[in-house]
This record gives sequence, structure tokens and C-alpha cells, in this order.
Amino acid sequence: MSNVTKIHSGKTPVRIHFIPEWAEHRHLRQADIASELDVDKSLVSRWFKGVNPKDEYLEALSHLFGTDINGLYRHPDDDWLAKFFRDKTEEQKERAINMLKLMFEATKTGTRD
Repeated sequence: MSNVTKIHSGKTPVRIHFIPEWAEHRHLRQADIASELDVDKSLVSRWFKGVNPKDEYLEALSHLFGTDINGLYRHPDDDWLAKFFRDKTEEQKERAINMLKLMFEATKTGTRD
């Protein structure tokens, strides 16, 4: 039986969400999240270890953290930029991007106006 392959041996689950970072950003502990969502603490613990929440919990988590469902899959520090650009026209987005490029180019070359 030593030739039997262990399916999950040596594998580490890849976490695709930022729930632990959102919790830290909102100063929430796992127990706080479990209480707010009325779920078992072990479920929240599994999320912190990398398990993706089922669809039924994604909406509640996004409300708790003050973001949208897609925001759970972005780092909280990146979320403000997505919110900023969400309701902008393509022209406004392009102007903002060009302005940022100019600003960072000026910083890189050491010139400032």
C-alpha cells in the first residue's frame, strides 16, 4: 500500500481572497466576524486559512467589510482606487491615468513643477 498516492500531501491551499486583510483593516477578529454573520467560528477560521466562502456568505462579508463582493478579492489598500474609477467615463479614466503618468515621470526624473 505504500505506492498509494496521497492526493493532498504536501499541498498548500492557495488563498484567492483577502478576508484576513479586510478583517485587520476593519479591526475585526475572527470571533467578531462569526458573531456578526451568525456563523460558527470554525467556518471563519477556514476562510482565514484560505477556503473560499460559499456564495451565501460573500454578500454578508462584503457588507461587513464595507466593500463589494469583488472587493473581497482585492487587498483593502487597493480598493479605494477601484471605487474611485468605478463611475468614471472612459475619457475621465484616460485623463486621470495620463496625469498620474506625468506625475510619476516627473518624480522619477527629479523634476517638479
